Amino acid sequence: AYSTEEAGMVALQCPDHDHYHVQAENILLEVLDEEGMPCPPGEVGRIVLSDLHNFASPLIRYEIGDYAEVGEPCPCGRGLPVLARILGRARGMLSLPGGERFWPSFPESEMLQAAPVRQFQIIQRDLQNVEAKLVMENPPSDQEKKNLHKFLIGCLRHEFDLELSFVEEIPRSPSGKYEDFMNLTER
Repeated sequence: AYSTEEAGMVALQCPDHDHYHVQAENILLEVLDEEGMPCPPGEVGRIVLSDLHNFASPLIRYEIGDYAEVGEPCPCGRGLPVLARILGRARGMLSLPGGERFWPSFPESEMLQAAPVRQFQIIQRDLQNVEAKLVMENPPSDQEKKNLHKFLIGCLRHEFDLELSFVEEIPRSPSGKYEDFMNLTER
């Protein structure tokens, strides 16, 4: 499920496919490019919402800070607008020293091949320093630490100064959300 505090339920994953159906009965969702034009299927843009049922304090073309990729119509027959991927907030993008920005991905199956990680959070402190907070099943061996370092540097696409911090738990934010990546250079 994809929801926001401001507008409630926005989209639900199709039971037959990996993409998401926008709950168009309750919300008008637009995915817009940098010029404010609607993105065609396959393009990523910023999400703008209009709430269709909040008459006391309506949200009209409210930009929530999230990015998504527009999807093709779904073959399941539901007829609702489709989001192929929900990429997250701009603050969730990694910044490389050369200026490139992207949403990093840390595939769980590959991470578990490196070491038995229960939970993780990657924090970009500046353009060269990244901390990986890791909750482990057991204290990691030296080889597991090397494996994790190699895996994470590969995901980050740059030879950052990477600090591995092994912690007991990673708390959620005051709003109850959990972010697996945070870019502190964007705040």
